[in-house]
Amino acid sequence: MTASEHTTDATGPVPTGTALRDTLWTRIDERADEFLSWLVELAAQPSVSVTGEGVRECAALLTDILKRIGVDSETLETGGSPIVWAALGEHSAEDTPHLLIYGHYDVVPAGDPADWPFPPFEPTVHEGALWGRGVGDSKGQLLAHLCALAVWTDVTGAPPPLRLDLMLDGEDETGSLNTRRFIAEHPERFTADALYTSDASTLGLWQPALFLGVRGALYLEFTCEGSPQEWHSASYGGILPNPADRLTRALASLTDADGHILVDGFHDGIEPVPESVRTAAAALPDTFLPPAQDLGVRAYTTSDPVDAMFFSPRICVCGIEAGYTGEGLKMAVPTRATAKVDIALMPGQSPARTAQLIRRHLDDHGWDDITFTVLADCPPSSIPDTHPLVTTARAALGAVWGQEAAVIPSIGGGGVFGAFVEHAGLPCLLVPYGQPDLQEHSSQEHFSLEWFRNGIKTSAEVLRRLAEGEATGWTRRVPSKEAG
Repeated sequence: MTASEHTTDATGPVPTGTALRDTLWTRIDERADEFLSWLVELAAQPSVSVTGEGVRECAALLTDILKRIGVDSETLETGGSPIVWAALGEHSAEDTPHLLIYGHYDVVPAGDPADWPFPPFEPTVHEGALWGRGVGDSKGQLLAHLCALAVWTDVTGAPPPLRLDLMLDGEDETGSLNTRRFIAEHPERFTADALYTSDASTLGLWQPALFLGVRGALYLEFTCEGSPQEWHSASYGGILPNPADRLTRALASLTDADGHILVDGFHDGIEPVPESVRTAAAALPDTFLPPAQDLGVRAYTTSDPVDAMFFSPRICVCGIEAGYTGEGLKMAVPTRATAKVDIALMPGQSPARTAQLIRRHLDDHGWDDITFTVLADCPPSSIPDTHPLVTTARAALGAVWGQEAAVIPSIGGGGVFGAFVEHAGLPCLLVPYGQPDLQEHSSQEHFSLEWFRNGIKTSAEVLRRLAEGEATGWTRRVPSKEAG
Protein backbone atom coordinates (compact mmCIF):
# COMPACT_ATOMS: atom_id res chain seq x y z
CA MET A 1 0.00 0.00 0.00
CA THR A 2 1.33 3.44 -0.90
CA ALA A 3 1.33 6.42 1.40
CA SER A 4 -1.56 7.89 -0.60
CA GLU A 5 -3.90 4.95 0.13
CA HIS A 6 -5.62 3.40 3.12
CA THR A 7 -8.30 0.78 3.62
CA THR A 8 -11.86 1.50 4.74
CA ASP A 9 -15.18 -0.28 4.71
CA ALA A 10 -15.25 0.28 0.95
CA THR A 11 -13.99 -2.53 -1.25
CA GLY A 12 -10.35 -1.99 -2.04
CA PRO A 13 -8.05 0.88 -1.16
CA VAL A 14 -9.40 4.43 -1.00
CA PRO A 15 -7.19 7.32 -2.10
CA THR A 16 -6.25 10.16 0.21
CA GLY A 17 -4.98 13.69 -0.28
CA THR A 18 -5.32 15.21 -3.73
CA ALA A 19 -6.03 11.77 -5.16
CA LEU A 20 -9.16 11.55 -2.99
CA ARG A 21 -10.05 15.12 -3.96
CA ASP A 22 -9.84 14.30 -7.66
CA THR A 23 -11.84 11.11 -7.21
CA LEU A 24 -14.59 12.97 -5.35
CA TRP A 25 -14.74 15.66 -8.02
CA THR A 26 -14.89 13.09 -10.81
CA ARG A 27 -17.77 11.33 -9.10
CA ILE A 28 -19.57 14.68 -8.66
CA ASP A 29 -19.30 15.26 -12.41
CA GLU A 30 -20.58 11.73 -13.07
CA ARG A 31 -23.59 12.22 -10.79
CA ALA A 32 -24.35 15.80 -11.86
CA ASP A 33 -27.61 14.93 -13.61
CA GLU A 34 -28.76 12.92 -10.61
CA PHE A 35 -28.02 15.77 -8.23
CA LEU A 36 -29.84 18.19 -10.53
CA SER A 37 -32.89 15.90 -10.39
CA TRP A 38 -32.74 16.07 -6.58
CA LEU A 39 -32.74 19.87 -6.76
CA VAL A 40 -35.65 19.92 -9.20
CA GLU A 41 -37.59 17.64 -6.84
CA LEU A 42 -36.75 19.78 -3.80
CA ALA A 43 -37.51 23.13 -5.46
CA ALA A 44 -40.79 21.83 -6.87
CA GLN A 45 -42.02 21.38 -3.31
CA PRO A 46 -43.31 24.77 -2.05
CA SER A 47 -42.10 25.73 1.41
CA VAL A 48 -43.31 29.28 2.00
CA SER A 49 -42.61 29.99 5.66
CA VAL A 50 -44.66 33.21 5.86
CA THR A 51 -47.84 31.25 5.04
CA GLY A 52 -46.75 27.75 6.02
CA GLU A 53 -47.52 26.40 2.56
CA GLY A 54 -45.70 23.10 2.06
CA VAL A 55 -43.17 23.65 4.84
CA ARG A 56 -43.71 20.35 6.64
CA GLU A 57 -43.90 18.47 3.36
CA CYS A 58 -40.51 19.94 2.41
CA ALA A 59 -39.04 18.90 5.77
CA ALA A 60 -40.28 15.36 5.12
CA LEU A 61 -38.72 15.41 1.64
CA LEU A 62 -35.36 16.46 3.10
CA THR A 63 -35.59 13.61 5.58
CA ASP A 64 -36.10 11.28 2.62
CA ILE A 65 -33.13 12.74 0.72
CA LEU A 66 -30.95 12.24 3.79
CA LYS A 67 -32.09 8.60 3.94
CA ARG A 68 -30.99 8.16 0.32
CA ILE A 69 -27.44 9.05 1.31
CA GLY A 70 -27.50 6.89 4.42
CA VAL A 71 -28.06 9.63 7.00
CA ASP A 72 -30.65 9.26 9.76
CA SER A 73 -32.28 12.49 10.85
CA GLU A 74 -34.82 13.77 13.32
CA THR A 75 -37.44 16.50 13.13
CA LEU A 76 -37.17 19.06 15.92
CA GLU A 77 -40.30 21.02 16.76
CA THR A 78 -39.78 24.71 17.47
CA GLY A 79 -43.31 26.04 17.83
CA GLY A 80 -43.07 27.12 14.21
CA SER A 81 -41.47 25.52 11.20
CA PRO A 82 -39.55 22.35 12.10
CA ILE A 83 -35.79 21.88 12.05
CA VAL A 84 -34.41 18.84 10.27
CA TRP A 85 -31.38 17.70 12.28
CA ALA A 86 -28.78 14.99 11.75
CA ALA A 87 -25.63 14.14 13.69
CA LEU A 88 -22.78 12.07 12.24
CA GLY A 89 -19.62 10.76 13.89
CA GLU A 90 -20.88 11.16 17.45
CA HIS A 91 -18.51 8.41 18.63
CA SER A 92 -15.44 9.88 16.94
CA ALA A 93 -12.25 10.58 18.85
CA GLU A 94 -12.37 13.59 21.14
CA ASP A 95 -9.90 15.58 19.02
CA THR A 96 -11.89 15.04 15.78
CA PRO A 97 -13.03 18.36 14.23
CA HIS A 98 -16.71 19.05 14.90
CA LEU A 99 -18.54 21.11 12.25
CA LEU A 100 -22.14 22.29 12.13
CA ILE A 101 -23.50 22.79 8.60
CA TYR A 102 -26.54 25.07 8.56
CA GLY A 103 -28.98 25.73 5.73
CA HIS A 104 -32.56 26.82 5.27
CA TYR A 105 -35.22 25.14 3.17
CA ASP A 106 -37.99 27.74 3.35
CA VAL A 107 -38.62 30.29 0.61
CA VAL A 108 -40.32 33.65 0.15
CA PRO A 109 -43.67 33.80 -1.66
CA ALA A 110 -43.52 33.47 -5.43
CA GLY A 111 -45.77 36.45 -6.06
CA ASP A 112 -47.66 36.74 -9.34
CA PRO A 113 -46.88 33.69 -11.53
CA ALA A 114 -47.36 35.93 -14.57
CA ASP A 115 -44.14 37.76 -13.66
CA TRP A 116 -42.08 34.57 -14.00
CA PRO A 117 -40.55 33.28 -17.23
CA PHE A 118 -41.44 29.76 -16.02
CA PRO A 119 -43.89 28.57 -13.34
CA PRO A 120 -42.14 29.27 -10.00
CA PHE A 121 -42.65 25.77 -8.59
CA GLU A 122 -41.94 23.93 -11.83
CA PRO A 123 -38.13 24.26 -11.88
CA THR A 124 -36.89 24.65 -15.43
CA VAL A 125 -33.39 24.41 -16.91
CA HIS A 126 -32.73 27.34 -19.23
CA GLU A 127 -29.45 28.79 -20.52
CA GLY A 128 -27.25 26.87 -18.10
CA ALA A 129 -29.27 27.59 -14.98
CA LEU A 130 -32.21 26.21 -13.05
CA TRP A 131 -35.07 28.72 -12.75
CA GLY A 132 -37.65 28.70 -9.98
CA ARG A 133 -38.46 29.84 -6.48
CA GLY A 134 -35.89 28.68 -3.95
CA VAL A 135 -33.48 27.08 -6.44
CA GLY A 136 -30.67 29.28 -5.18
CA ASP A 137 -32.09 30.74 -1.98
CA SER A 138 -31.38 28.42 -0.60
CA LYS A 139 -32.37 24.88 -1.57
CA GLY A 140 -29.61 24.45 -4.13
CA GLN A 141 -26.93 25.69 -1.76
CA LEU A 142 -28.25 23.54 1.10
CA LEU A 143 -28.39 20.54 -1.21
CA ALA A 144 -24.77 21.04 -2.28
CA HIS A 145 -23.66 19.94 1.19
CA LEU A 146 -25.87 16.86 1.09
CA CYS A 147 -24.60 15.92 -2.36
CA ALA A 148 -21.02 16.23 -1.10
CA LEU A 149 -21.86 13.79 1.70
CA ALA A 150 -23.47 11.43 -0.82
CA VAL A 151 -20.36 11.41 -2.99
CA TRP A 152 -18.03 10.93 -0.02
CA THR A 153 -19.95 7.85 1.08
CA ASP A 154 -20.12 6.67 -2.52
CA VAL A 155 -16.33 6.88 -2.91
CA THR A 156 -15.13 5.77 0.53
CA GLY A 157 -17.95 3.54 1.72
CA ALA A 158 -18.51 5.58 4.88
CA PRO A 159 -19.31 9.15 5.97
CA PRO A 160 -16.39 11.57 6.49
CA PRO A 161 -14.38 10.76 9.64
CA LEU A 162 -15.63 13.91 11.36
CA ARG A 163 -18.18 14.97 13.90
CA LEU A 164 -20.72 16.59 11.63
CA ASP A 165 -24.08 18.14 12.55
CA LEU A 166 -26.63 19.13 9.89
CA MET A 167 -29.26 21.74 10.75
CA LEU A 168 -31.90 22.57 8.14
CA ASP A 169 -34.04 25.54 9.20
CA GLY A 170 -37.60 26.12 7.99
CA GLU A 171 -38.14 29.79 8.81
CA ASP A 172 -35.09 31.81 7.79
CA GLU A 173 -37.19 33.96 5.49
CA THR A 174 -39.38 35.07 8.39
CA GLY A 175 -36.52 35.84 10.75
CA SER A 176 -36.10 32.38 12.34
CA LEU A 177 -37.77 33.60 15.52
CA ASN A 178 -38.71 30.11 16.71
CA THR A 179 -35.37 28.70 15.58
CA ARG A 180 -33.55 31.38 17.53
CA ARG A 181 -35.59 30.57 20.62
CA PHE A 182 -34.78 26.89 20.15
CA ILE A 183 -31.06 27.70 20.05
CA ALA A 184 -31.38 29.79 23.20
CA GLU A 185 -33.24 27.01 25.02
CA HIS A 186 -30.99 24.15 23.85
CA PRO A 187 -27.40 25.46 23.72
CA GLU A 188 -26.13 22.02 24.76
CA ARG A 189 -27.01 20.74 21.28
CA PHE A 190 -24.70 23.25 19.61
CA THR A 191 -21.26 22.08 20.72
CA ALA A 192 -19.56 22.18 17.31
CA ASP A 193 -16.28 24.01 16.86
CA ALA A 194 -17.65 26.23 14.09
CA LEU A 195 -20.60 26.69 11.74
CA TYR A 196 -20.42 26.57 7.93
CA THR A 197 -23.27 27.74 5.75
CA SER A 198 -23.90 28.59 2.12
CA ASP A 199 -26.52 31.16 1.19
CA ALA A 200 -26.95 34.33 -0.86
CA SER A 201 -24.72 35.34 -3.76
CA THR A 202 -21.22 36.74 -4.16
CA LEU A 203 -22.87 40.12 -4.73
CA GLY A 204 -21.08 41.82 -7.64
CA LEU A 205 -18.23 39.33 -7.94
CA TRP A 206 -18.01 36.66 -10.63
CA GLN A 207 -15.52 34.74 -8.53
CA PRO A 208 -15.58 32.66 -5.35
CA ALA A 209 -16.01 34.61 -2.14
CA LEU A 210 -16.76 34.26 1.54
CA PHE A 211 -18.24 36.52 4.19
CA LEU A 212 -16.61 36.88 7.59
CA GLY A 213 -19.83 37.83 9.31
CA VAL A 214 -23.39 39.04 9.22
CA ARG A 215 -24.12 42.55 10.42
CA GLY A 216 -26.49 42.85 13.33
CA ALA A 217 -29.95 44.23 12.71
CA LEU A 218 -32.48 46.23 14.67
CA TYR A 219 -35.68 46.96 12.76
CA LEU A 220 -37.98 49.49 14.42
CA GLU A 221 -41.42 50.87 13.65
CA PHE A 222 -41.87 54.45 14.91
CA THR A 223 -45.28 56.02 15.56
CA CYS A 224 -46.25 59.62 16.20
CA GLU A 225 -49.88 60.44 17.03
CA GLY A 226 -51.61 63.78 16.55
CA SER A 227 -55.19 64.89 16.94
CA PRO A 228 -57.59 61.93 16.70
CA GLN A 229 -59.41 63.66 13.84
CA GLU A 230 -58.35 65.61 10.78
CA TRP A 231 -58.49 69.41 10.78
CA HIS A 232 -58.31 71.76 7.81
CA SER A 233 -54.64 72.50 7.25
CA ALA A 234 -55.26 76.06 6.03
CA SER A 235 -56.75 76.95 9.41
CA TYR A 236 -55.06 74.60 11.85
CA GLY A 237 -51.86 73.59 10.06
CA GLY A 238 -49.79 76.18 11.91
CA ILE A 239 -51.06 75.52 15.41
CA LEU A 240 -51.71 71.79 15.74
CA PRO A 241 -48.86 69.32 16.24
CA ASN A 242 -48.13 67.66 12.90
CA PRO A 243 -47.17 63.98 13.32
CA ALA A 244 -45.53 63.87 9.88
CA ASP A 245 -43.36 66.87 10.68
CA ARG A 246 -42.48 65.69 14.19
CA LEU A 247 -41.57 62.20 13.11
CA THR A 248 -39.38 63.26 10.20
CA ARG A 249 -37.57 65.77 12.42
CA ALA A 250 -37.05 63.13 15.10
CA LEU A 251 -35.63 60.68 12.57
CA ALA A 252 -33.41 63.39 11.11
CA SER A 253 -31.99 64.06 14.57
CA LEU A 254 -30.53 60.55 14.70
CA THR A 255 -27.84 61.28 12.07
CA ASP A 256 -25.96 64.18 10.54
CA ALA A 257 -25.97 65.06 6.84
CA ASP A 258 -23.25 62.45 6.16
CA GLY A 259 -25.16 59.65 7.87
CA HIS A 260 -22.96 59.63 10.99
CA ILE A 261 -25.08 58.52 13.93
CA LEU A 262 -25.51 61.21 16.59
CA VAL A 263 -27.09 59.11 19.35
CA ASP A 264 -25.01 59.42 22.54
CA GLY A 265 -23.20 56.19 23.38
CA PHE A 266 -24.19 54.53 20.11
CA HIS A 267 -20.64 53.68 19.08
CA ASP A 268 -19.49 52.53 22.52
CA GLY A 269 -18.22 48.97 22.57
CA ILE A 270 -17.76 48.52 18.83
CA GLU A 271 -14.92 46.06 18.31
CA PRO A 272 -11.92 47.31 16.34
CA VAL A 273 -11.60 46.00 12.80
CA PRO A 274 -8.40 43.99 12.19
CA GLU A 275 -6.12 45.64 9.67
CA SER A 276 -6.04 42.44 7.63
CA VAL A 277 -9.82 42.66 7.15
CA ARG A 278 -9.58 46.28 6.03
CA THR A 279 -6.87 45.23 3.59
CA ALA A 280 -9.12 42.49 2.22
CA ALA A 281 -11.94 44.98 1.72
CA ALA A 282 -9.62 47.40 -0.04
CA ALA A 283 -8.52 44.60 -2.35
CA LEU A 284 -12.04 43.86 -3.60
CA PRO A 285 -12.22 44.45 -7.37
CA ASP A 286 -13.94 47.51 -8.75
CA THR A 287 -16.80 45.35 -10.00
CA PHE A 288 -17.83 44.64 -6.42
CA LEU A 289 -19.36 48.11 -6.09
CA PRO A 290 -20.45 49.65 -9.39
CA PRO A 291 -20.61 53.39 -10.02
CA ALA A 292 -23.58 55.00 -8.30
CA GLN A 293 -25.04 55.89 -11.68
CA ASP A 294 -25.39 52.16 -12.45
CA LEU A 295 -27.74 51.94 -9.47
CA GLY A 296 -29.87 54.78 -10.77
CA VAL A 297 -28.60 57.62 -8.53
CA ARG A 298 -26.22 60.50 -9.11
CA ALA A 299 -23.76 59.69 -6.35
CA TYR A 300 -23.20 57.68 -3.21
CA THR A 301 -23.84 59.46 0.07
CA THR A 302 -20.24 58.99 1.16
CA SER A 303 -16.82 59.30 -0.40
CA ASP A 304 -15.87 55.88 1.02
CA PRO A 305 -18.83 53.54 0.35
CA VAL A 306 -16.84 50.36 1.07
CA ASP A 307 -15.99 51.61 4.55
CA ALA A 308 -19.60 52.61 5.10
CA MET A 309 -20.86 49.19 3.98
CA PHE A 310 -18.59 47.16 6.23
CA PHE A 311 -17.05 49.13 9.05
CA SER A 312 -19.66 51.59 10.32
CA PRO A 313 -23.11 51.17 11.80
CA ARG A 314 -25.86 52.93 9.88
CA ILE A 315 -29.50 53.93 10.06
CA CYS A 316 -31.74 53.57 7.03
CA VAL A 317 -35.31 54.87 6.90
CA CYS A 318 -37.07 52.19 4.86
CA GLY A 319 -40.53 53.69 4.71
CA ILE A 320 -42.72 56.57 5.95
CA GLU A 321 -46.50 56.82 5.95
CA ALA A 322 -48.52 59.85 7.00
CA GLY A 323 -51.52 61.91 5.99
CA TYR A 324 -53.17 62.05 2.61
CA THR A 325 -51.18 60.65 -0.32
CA GLY A 326 -53.97 59.91 -2.77
CA GLU A 327 -54.72 61.58 -6.09
CA GLY A 328 -55.18 65.33 -6.11
CA LEU A 329 -55.25 67.37 -2.91
CA LYS A 330 -56.78 67.15 0.51
CA MET A 331 -55.92 69.93 2.95
CA ALA A 332 -55.81 68.19 6.33
CA VAL A 333 -53.37 67.94 9.21
CA PRO A 334 -52.24 64.28 9.49
CA THR A 335 -53.52 62.40 12.52
CA ARG A 336 -50.74 59.86 12.58
CA ALA A 337 -47.32 59.13 11.11
CA THR A 338 -45.33 55.91 11.07
CA ALA A 339 -41.88 54.97 9.84
CA LYS A 340 -39.94 51.75 9.52
CA VAL A 341 -36.22 51.99 10.19
CA ASP A 342 -33.42 49.47 9.70
CA ILE A 343 -30.36 49.88 11.92
CA ALA A 344 -27.25 47.90 10.98
CA LEU A 345 -24.98 47.01 13.90
CA MET A 346 -21.31 46.16 14.21
CA PRO A 347 -19.64 43.46 16.32
CA GLY A 348 -19.73 44.57 19.94
CA GLN A 349 -23.13 46.23 19.65
CA SER A 350 -26.32 44.84 21.19
CA PRO A 351 -29.78 45.32 19.65
CA ALA A 352 -31.37 45.66 23.10
CA ARG A 353 -28.90 48.30 24.26
CA THR A 354 -29.21 50.14 20.95
CA ALA A 355 -32.98 50.31 21.37
CA GLN A 356 -32.47 51.78 24.87
CA LEU A 357 -30.13 54.43 23.47
CA ILE A 358 -32.62 55.39 20.77
CA ARG A 359 -35.34 55.71 23.40
CA ARG A 360 -33.14 57.92 25.57
CA HIS A 361 -32.20 60.09 22.58
CA LEU A 362 -35.85 60.73 21.72
CA ASP A 363 -36.76 61.53 25.32
CA ASP A 364 -33.78 63.87 25.81
CA HIS A 365 -34.50 65.80 22.61
CA GLY A 366 -38.18 66.47 23.09
CA TRP A 367 -39.57 63.53 21.13
CA ASP A 368 -40.91 61.64 24.14
CA ASP A 369 -44.35 61.35 22.50
CA ILE A 370 -42.89 59.27 19.69
CA THR A 371 -43.05 55.54 20.36
CA PHE A 372 -41.45 52.60 18.62
CA THR A 373 -41.72 48.83 18.61
CA VAL A 374 -39.05 46.30 17.72
CA LEU A 375 -40.17 44.31 14.68
CA ALA A 376 -36.97 42.29 14.37
CA ASP A 377 -33.55 42.17 15.94
CA CYS A 378 -30.42 40.10 15.66
CA PRO A 379 -26.97 40.58 17.18
CA PRO A 380 -23.98 40.70 14.81
CA SER A 381 -21.90 37.62 14.11
CA SER A 382 -18.34 37.37 12.90
CA ILE A 383 -15.44 34.98 12.56
CA PRO A 384 -11.74 35.97 12.59
CA ASP A 385 -10.09 35.92 9.18
CA THR A 386 -7.38 33.75 10.76
CA HIS A 387 -9.80 31.04 11.92
CA PRO A 388 -8.88 27.58 10.54
CA LEU A 389 -12.33 27.22 8.96
CA VAL A 390 -11.76 30.44 7.02
CA THR A 391 -8.36 29.35 5.75
CA THR A 392 -9.77 25.90 4.93
CA ALA A 393 -12.65 27.38 2.96
CA ARG A 394 -10.37 29.77 1.11
CA ALA A 395 -8.10 26.89 0.12
CA ALA A 396 -11.08 24.77 -0.98
CA LEU A 397 -12.57 27.59 -3.07
CA GLY A 398 -9.20 28.29 -4.66
CA ALA A 399 -8.73 24.64 -5.56
CA VAL A 400 -12.21 24.31 -7.10
CA TRP A 401 -12.27 27.57 -9.02
CA GLY A 402 -8.61 27.94 -9.84
CA GLN A 403 -8.58 31.47 -8.49
CA GLU A 404 -8.27 33.09 -5.09
CA ALA A 405 -11.46 33.67 -3.15
CA ALA A 406 -12.43 37.21 -2.27
CA VAL A 407 -12.80 37.91 1.44
CA ILE A 408 -15.82 40.14 2.10
CA PRO A 409 -15.99 41.50 5.66
CA SER A 410 -19.74 41.08 6.16
CA ILE A 411 -23.17 40.91 4.65
CA GLY A 412 -26.36 42.54 5.87
CA GLY A 413 -29.62 40.90 6.77
CA GLY A 414 -29.43 39.79 10.40
CA GLY A 415 -30.78 36.25 10.47
CA VAL A 416 -30.16 33.37 12.82
CA PHE A 417 -26.38 33.57 13.08
CA GLY A 418 -26.33 36.06 15.92
CA ALA A 419 -28.25 33.53 18.01
CA PHE A 420 -25.54 30.93 17.45
CA VAL A 421 -22.98 33.44 18.68
CA GLU A 422 -25.01 34.81 21.57
CA HIS A 423 -26.34 31.54 22.99
CA ALA A 424 -23.81 28.92 21.87
CA GLY A 425 -20.61 30.92 21.33
CA LEU A 426 -20.35 29.46 17.85
CA PRO A 427 -18.21 31.19 15.18
CA CYS A 428 -20.07 31.29 11.85
CA LEU A 429 -18.71 31.37 8.29
CA LEU A 430 -20.88 32.15 5.28
CA VAL A 431 -19.62 30.83 1.94
CA PRO A 432 -22.08 31.73 -0.85
CA TYR A 433 -22.43 29.31 -3.74
CA GLY A 434 -24.82 31.58 -5.64
CA GLN A 435 -23.65 33.57 -8.67
CA PRO A 436 -23.99 37.39 -8.66
CA ASP A 437 -27.16 37.41 -10.79
CA LEU A 438 -28.92 34.82 -8.64
CA GLN A 439 -31.75 37.37 -8.18
CA GLU A 440 -33.10 35.67 -5.10
CA HIS A 441 -36.51 36.86 -3.84
CA SER A 442 -37.42 38.00 -7.37
CA SER A 443 -39.36 36.42 -10.21
CA GLN A 444 -36.05 35.96 -12.04
CA GLU A 445 -34.44 33.66 -9.45
CA HIS A 446 -32.09 31.21 -11.15
CA PHE A 447 -29.11 29.14 -10.01
CA SER A 448 -26.19 28.50 -12.34
CA LEU A 449 -25.62 24.78 -12.85
CA GLU A 450 -21.86 25.40 -12.97
CA TRP A 451 -21.99 27.19 -9.62
CA PHE A 452 -24.17 24.42 -8.17
CA ARG A 453 -21.63 21.79 -9.20
CA ASN A 454 -18.72 23.88 -7.93
CA GLY A 455 -20.58 24.33 -4.65
CA ILE A 456 -20.79 20.56 -4.24
CA LYS A 457 -17.07 20.27 -4.99
CA THR A 458 -16.26 23.02 -2.50
CA SER A 459 -18.22 21.30 0.27
CA ALA A 460 -16.49 18.00 -0.52
CA GLU A 461 -13.08 19.66 -0.41
CA VAL A 462 -13.82 21.40 2.90
CA LEU A 463 -14.81 18.04 4.38
CA ARG A 464 -11.71 16.36 2.97
CA ARG A 465 -9.36 18.95 4.38
CA LEU A 466 -10.99 18.73 7.81
CA ALA A 467 -11.04 14.93 7.75
CA GLU A 468 -7.41 14.63 6.70
CA GLY A 469 -6.03 17.15 9.18
CA GLU A 470 -5.25 19.88 6.63
CA ALA A 471 -7.10 22.55 8.62
CA THR A 472 -3.95 23.92 10.21
CA GLY A 473 -4.48 25.19 13.75
CA TRP A 474 -7.88 23.57 14.27
CA THR A 475 -8.61 23.02 17.93
CA ARG A 476 -11.68 21.68 19.67
CA ARG A 477 -13.85 24.44 21.07
CA VAL A 478 -14.88 24.29 24.71
CA PRO A 479 -18.46 25.63 24.85
CA SER A 480 -18.80 28.59 27.17
CA LYS A 481 -20.62 27.91 30.41
CA GLU A 482 -22.17 31.35 30.02
CA ALA A 483 -23.67 30.46 26.64
CA GLY A 484 -27.40 30.64 26.68
